Amino acid sequence: MPIARPAGLSDEESSDDDYGYFERKPKQKYQQHDHINVLRQNEEKLKETAINGDLEKFKSILNLKNVNVKLDSGWTPLLHACFHGQEEFVKYLLEAGANPNLSADSVSPVMMACSNTSASDTAVYNIVTMLIEKHCILNQGDKYGLTPLMRAASSGRTGLVQLILTKPVNIEMRDEKGWTALFWAIHCNQLDCVKILLSEGANVKLIDRHSRTPLEIAESHGFMEIVDVIKKHLHCDDEKECQDDDDVPDNCDWENYYPDVKKSVPNYSNEVLHLLEGMNCRRLKKKFHECNIDLRTFLLLEDKDLLKLGIEMPYERQRIKTGIRKFHTRSWTLNSVAGLYAEKSKKYTIIECLAVLGSHLQQLYILEATLAYVLRDYNRLRDQLDSEPPDSPVIKQLNDAVKKMITNINNIRKEVNNMKVLHKKIKDESLRPADLIRAKTSYEVAKEYVTKLAIICGMGLLAKSYIRKMFT
Repeated sequence: MPIARPAGLSDEESSDDDYGYFERKPKQKYQQHDHINVLRQNEEKLKETAINGDLEKFKSILNLKNVNVKLDSGWTPLLHACFHGQEEFVKYLLEAGANPNLSADSVSPVMMACSNTSASDTAVYNIVTMLIEKHCILNQGDKYGLTPLMRAASSGRTGLVQLILTKPVNIEMRDEKGWTALFWAIHCNQLDCVKILLSEGANVKLIDRHSRTPLEIAESHGFMEIVDVIKKHLHCDDEKECQDDDDVPDNCDWENYYPDVKKSVPNYSNEVLHLLEGMNCRRLKKKFHECNIDLRTFLLLEDKDLLKLGIEMPYERQRIKTGIRKFHTRSWTLNSVAGLYAEKSKKYTIIECLAVLGSHLQQLYILEATLAYVLRDYNRLRDQLDSEPPDSPVIKQLNDAVKKMITNINNIRKEVNNMKVLHKKIKDESLRPADLIRAKTSYEVAKEYVTKLAIICGMGLLAKSYIRKMFT
């Protein structure tokens, strides 16, 4: 019996249906045609003219209708001109309306120019100068955090570093590794750039994400000249810090914690210096000390107040305002307001009690400043809050914050009452120290005078009776 094929299929070997059951259909061969990428060709031509410095050919290729066109790679013509250090090309493009802040892969034209190592110092300097005149952004990093200053320092462009530092730039900006421009200058063995950055106040005591200092980076690379410069700077910096410590006192007088002794209002101005240190605004400590600003005024500073104090850098003002807000919104621990009440069974000395009282006085001072800060913001948002429904999350958050603040105030109030009881108990049970020196009361002074007068009168009567006996 002959073997039949499956239904619907032919027994002929030439059947075209066999591919669907026994084997795959053979791939059809298409004739491939080269796709002409106009953008890529134009970019290659622009790149070639930029390398060769042929400005006329560059102009003929460039479409002036869209001077900010993104080419095949995402670069603009200005990026190519800056990358190759062509001063005339950059001048031509900027005059034609090129955007100096249009970047590709987070790299801006000024970053390209600062990274250039092949063009002359004069050409690169002029290019960056033109970009700055067109308001290019200097306080900006690429996706790795590298700023134009870092790139200029690592390239060894001393004139460029000096030029950028004359503008309002943040010399302490960090990249993703925690490196500043000083770190990069050291890493690339740019001694002259290191000297310039140090002379402009670069912080040599910073550490990166791996807890390494600039000095340790230089020592690990074996750059001994840079090591000597840093050590010399550190020595001078230590002497200057000692001088500044004399001018800017770090410690607080005891009268500031116990103002009733001198019948004065507490100031706590020393705490302002500590807060500035924590906000990474160490450079401003001397300015605030000269202004003699108290803690309450500092905690209520706004942008306009900072401008009046002469703080012109926007990032410094923003850093202070952010630090103040974090200070006001930070939660208090129970032990910070509980004081002696937290450990009732422990016996405390008078000095410890006084220290706790001084701490509570400062806490009340800060709470008052925080209340003023919250009320100021509340008054600004009053219209907005009036339109909020009673069950709004904003209203709930404000109510919770007020409850927490009332709890803190009640804890301090309870602690003050406990302190009064404890002080009375100590006073009743403690003997007066033999070496205690205190001001005499009016009664003691009068008693002393009467005693001296009685002694003098008694001695006079004795002398009178003795003389009378001698002559009788």
